Amino acid sequence: MFKKQNLLAAMMLASTSAYSLPIDWHGAFGVDSSILNNYRRVKAKTNNVPVTTNSGSQEVALTDGSKQNASFQSYVFRLNPTLIVNDSATFKAELTSGYGRGGRVGENDQKSKKGGQVPYHYTTTSDNQLNINKLYMELYADSATYVIGRHSADWGLGAVQNSGDNLWDRHSFIRDGITAKLKIGNFFINPYFARISSDGSLTRSHRTKETGITLLYDNIDSDMAFGVLYGVKTSSSYSEKNVNGPAGVTLGQTDVKVTDFYFRKKFSDLSFELEVPLFSGELGHYLTTTGNTKYKAQAILFSSNYKLSDTWSVGFDAGQVSGQGATTSSFEAAYLNPNFQVANLLFRYNMHAITDDTQSVYDSYVTNAMYGKVKAQYKNEKWTWDTAIIWAKANEVAQKGETFFNHQTQTLVNSANANQSDDLGMEVDLSFKYQWNEAVEVGVNTAYLFTGDYWSFTNDANVKNEASNSYLLQANVGMKF
Repeated sequence: MFKKQNLLAAMMLASTSAYSLPIDWHGAFGVDSSILNNYRRVKAKTNNVPVTTNSGSQEVALTDGSKQNASFQSYVFRLNPTLIVNDSATFKAELTSGYGRGGRVGENDQKSKKGGQVPYHYTTTSDNQLNINKLYMELYADSATYVIGRHSADWGLGAVQNSGDNLWDRHSFIRDGITAKLKIGNFFINPYFARISSDGSLTRSHRTKETGITLLYDNIDSDMAFGVLYGVKTSSSYSEKNVNGPAGVTLGQTDVKVTDFYFRKKFSDLSFELEVPLFSGELGHYLTTTGNTKYKAQAILFSSNYKLSDTWSVGFDAGQVSGQGATTSSFEAAYLNPNFQVANLLFRYNMHAITDDTQSVYDSYVTNAMYGKVKAQYKNEKWTWDTAIIWAKANEVAQKGETFFNHQTQTLVNSANANQSDDLGMEVDLSFKYQWNEAVEVGVNTAYLFTGDYWSFTNDANVKNEASNSYLLQANVGMKF
């Protein structure tokens, strides 16, 4: 990442030397205020201490007396300048602030936010006061459009590669490299190569790279599209400490593959989409001290919408995202992009970050779940009302006497002391948005979670928690320009 003073100097230089070139400024800024009632999702105890500190417990740490409610204000900020060099070349960038393309209002420290290693990393966002998330050129040739530099990528429903273009998206799938965009009739072909990370040495082999291609057939006349994303991410002699497996063991070499199928179809007022990402390969010493941990995870994601009238529409979404079972020879949990969310409260927040400021509350992923969602929307010229009911259950849970994986803390536990329920709960959401003008919107998001017993698991046969319902109240105002 560029240093703050270097960034300011570059901006001053651009303003003096490129005065004759047209610059188009776009971006987004928003502020929200949230109340999370009972973020721990269990009933408070009279002694104001956690029930248990057993490894593998779902209980969120209690560090502030008996308080189980959180209240915080945050902001998002993105500035996207576009410099048109000539008819065949354009320069683009994205400048942001803090971690997750924003931060908490009143927060003046910039601590590293690390929520653990997931096999397929989704963002290169840093936590500096000023960040350059994107910095790339687009070169337009007769054969293709070439994107060179630090740029984002998007595919399908955004379950794996998600560019984060929505106003309140906190993350962006970013890579440093080159992408070629070719169009042949109704076919869109995008091969790419990227350098994901490097240890700074020109001779060492601690580097991660990714090569891949997307192939999409999109026929506007028939309102149908289908295609596949295939990518291979390799890391040689990866020396970073393995936070999931045995203590003191480095991760070693990794070789991760993703094959992501996508299909979209529209029939008059009915439309639906299907995305099926499959993960495979080797994860080094992700779960063991010797040998390679095999990687085999998958997700099946479905979204549909039916337009009843000019103002009303209804839909049904469903998905199954694999989790990690009792085996240690392979890792089978899929972690979707943190921008891909299906509810206002469930899956959306990292509750452990509320009492641990080294983590980010927005580093939360849909994982180890089967869910269904019934939704309805009313929309007129100024107002948009959304309501939904979401039900979810866990695919993998702890079984007494067996090894299990805590998907929220991403830790492996050798033996379970009790059985865990698979009930994640049922949530009712209600949101509305008022389009104040063309650029500014004001909104309110609410959610009430009928908490399932999955969250009350303590990994203790004698000491138990009692699940307790939770709700979210949030007001926000944002602009895109």
